[in-house]
Amino acid sequence: MLKRMNPNNPNMGAMIHQSIPRAVYEQFQQHLHCEQFVYDVDGVKAMGYLVQPKQAAAKSLPVLVYNRGGNGKTGALIFSNVLSQLMPLAAQGYVVFASNYRGDHNPMKLPAEQTGKDEFGGADVADVLAFKTMLQQAPAANPEHVAMMGHSRGGMQTWLAAKQWPELDALVIIAGVTDLEAELTFRPEMEKVFKARIPDYATNKTAALKQRSVSHFLPKIRADLPVMIVHGDKDERVAVGNATQIAKLLAERKQPHELVIVPGGDHSLHKQMPELREQMDQFIRRQLH
Repeated sequence: MLKRMNPNNPNMGAMIHQSIPRAVYEQFQQHLHCEQFVYDVDGVKAMGYLVQPKQAAAKSLPVLVYNRGGNGKTGALIFSNVLSQLMPLAAQGYVVFASNYRGDHNPMKLPAEQTGKDEFGGADVADVLAFKTMLQQAPAANPEHVAMMGHSRGGMQTWLAAKQWPELDALVIIAGVTDLEAELTFRPEMEKVFKARIPDYATNKTAALKQRSVSHFLPKIRADLPVMIVHGDKDERVAVGNATQIAKLLAERKQPHELVIVPGGDHSLHKQMPELREQMDQFIRRQLH
C-alpha cells in the first residue's frame, strides 16, 4: 500500500511555517518525491516513508535509512517531521527510508493485534531491518551504498539494526544513548517509558536494558564499520557523556569513527542541524566505495 502525502492538507500551512520556510517547502515539492506506506513485518503492520529526488536514474542514489526518536506518538513522523527531518536528507541526494515503528500510534485504523506494540528496541527493530529487502525494489536506490542514521532513541535502533545488517557502509548516531541503565541516573523519568514499552520490564529490567545498550553489545557489530557520533554539550535529555563513552569504546576496538560535540547544542540540535547535515553527508559519502 503506497500513497503520496497530501499537499492540500488544510493544516499544512501552519505545519510548513513551524518546520521550514515556505520557499524551502516549495523547492522540496518541486524536486522531491514522497510516499507514505504501510508494510508487513512478520504479520504486523508498520508505517513507513520513502523520500527521494524526482527523476533519478536507476540505481544512481545511495540509500539512507533514518531512524526517528521518541516512542509511540512522541516524535512520530507526522508531516511536519517528514518536512524537517527526512526531506532535507533526500534533498542531499539520498533515497531515504524511515519507519514510524509498529504500534497503535499509526493512523491506520487497524485492530491492535495487527499494528503490534512499540517495544522500544525490541521486536520493532525488525521494522527497520525490513528496509534491507524493500530498498531493492526502489528503482533509484543503489543497494551497494547504504548508510543508517538515528536521532535519540533512533540511535539505539541504529546500533541494534547494525548487528543484523553488516553490509551497511556507515552509521550516524545523533544524541544517542550508550547505556540505558546508567542513563536513568541522568533522566529517571525515562523509567516510565521503559515500563510501558519494554516487555517483562518489571522482572527483567537489567537484562532488557543491556540488550538495548550498545555498551554491552558493541562486539557484535562489524569492527570496521565507520561511525559518526554527534551530540550537543547542552543536551537536556541525553547526557553528552554517552557520546564520549561510545567514542572511547570505539577507539579501544580501533573502529573508525568521528566524534562531533556541538557547543551549545541541545537535544534537537535544531539550530545547528543545517551545518551538521553537511558534515554528516560528507562523512557518509567518504565511506561509499
